[in-house]
Amino acid sequence: MGKSLVAVNAGPRVKWNTDTLINEAIKGAESQGAIVQKVDLFRLEKYTGCISCFGCKKEKFKGHCICRDGLTPVLDAIRESDGLIIGSPNYLSELTASFRALYERLIFQNLTYNLETPCCNEHPIPVLFIMTSNAPDTMYRDMMQNYQQSLSRFVGPTEIFISGETL
Repeated sequence: MGKSLVAVNAGPRVKWNTDTLINEAIKGAESQGAIVQKVDLFRLEKYTGCISCFGCKKEKFKGHCICRDGLTPVLDAIRESDGLIIGSPNYLSELTASFRALYERLIFQNLTYNLETPCCNEHPIPVLFIMTSNAPDTMYRDMMQNYQQSLSRFVGPTEIFISGETL
């Protein structure tokens, strides 16, 4: 049986730059036998970023965000998957608020505040992280590398793909 992947579009537009690159990555994964579940964050029920309730820090829920909203099934699917493809356009020199909400919840649930074991994720998965921007490819490389480090540490080994000058 093929690997199970989750692909997340954190941009508002279907069939535009970010969505097109995500769909191409999905085609590549499916050509290798992967089963891909795609999510468009802008089409989910209402959700928020991390509310810092610390429920995920309790032993009973360790590594699981306990906030119940439109992101809950996405976080559950990612936790059970074998890989993650996520893409966001660059808005005002940052990624979309929808991306940030998912990112906060994805990272914080695995953060332990323990120096010896800072991450409680027992199932690291590879991540392909795509950003589209009208700016040159190199302009936001530092920002993307910061995200890459956090995703690698708390989700799994992360590769970044920047598509610039998309106008």
